[in-house]
Amino acid sequence: MERLEYTEVIVEKEPPIGYITINRPEKRNAVAITPTGTVPQIAQAAIDMREDPEIRCFIIRGAGDCFCAGFDMGQYDKGLFLPAEDLPEAVNWVKGLEMEPWAWGRGFGPDGWAKPEARSLGDRTLFWEELWENPTPSICQVHSFCLGAGLWIANQCDIVYAEPNAVFAYPPIRYGASIVFHILPPWLLGRRKVLDMALTGRFITAQEAYDCQLITEIVPEGEINERVKDQAMRIATVPPVTNMLSKRAINNYFENLGVTETSRFASAMVAMTEASAAPGHYIDFFRNLVFKKGFTEAYKEQREKWGWPDPVLDKEVARLKAKKGR
Repeated sequence: MERLEYTEVIVEKEPPIGYITINRPEKRNAVAITPTGTVPQIAQAAIDMREDPEIRCFIIRGAGDCFCAGFDMGQYDKGLFLPAEDLPEAVNWVKGLEMEPWAWGRGFGPDGWAKPEARSLGDRTLFWEELWENPTPSICQVHSFCLGAGLWIANQCDIVYAEPNAVFAYPPIRYGASIVFHILPPWLLGRRKVLDMALTGRFITAQEAYDCQLITEIVPEGEINERVKDQAMRIATVPPVTNMLSKRAINNYFENLGVTETSRFASAMVAMTEASAAPGHYIDFFRNLVFKKGFTEAYKEQREKWGWPDPVLDKEVARLKAKKGR
């Protein structure tokens, strides 16, 4: 496969530490899933870190005002859909599990399929090989928004540090998308907290994220660069083989709990949800609102229609606006 040019991420190496910086500040670092966009560039950069014997730990962070505001939904304003030829893989796999009959009665059945936004079941567990299974330890450095794809990236990293202003959520739940368990992982959060967030799509603060073990530590604003670098250097002093085997042993514990199979099942649920033509679902939202009004206006209309109260989101938006106005 031809190497990608790093146009949306900045890759820096200061052995023994590497840095991957999402560099789309004008989009609040929303990541593009196009074949040469942000997502494959991050994946390639993580593999580069793995292959470099001088790099013993790498850091993923975001440029500008926030870490990552999720997937770049602006690409859908242009009517962009990814190829659907692999969708039957997800459909057949779920049917093979003899999925509960209630699902087929809610628009998920053969008559409910529409052209999906997703590609394939195999693509749904983003960054699994590049981050989760990467023998080189990774640290995620979060400030402000860590949403959707940003939360996916953070949860695939080994350690997560966040500033007190960080907020976490999977907003697509509110316009018909289902969850992927690497975005809201029950093996970290527990069943109650996962259901709390998955059934509401609500935003949580850094303190709440720390309390439910979604992040490793909260670091005072202005100190996070030094704290993360210090931790990376501590990791780098341990022999790489030791870190590799320690990480493999810990990952194996979670795999024995069924993490891999759980992720495959959740990925299939996402593919089915996003491909459903049921009113109010993901495809319906894009067809009837996004393609006509653009994502920003569509999201605003949905929020006004359903009256989503979200003080955590509103507080962070107000903080960023005040910061920009100074």
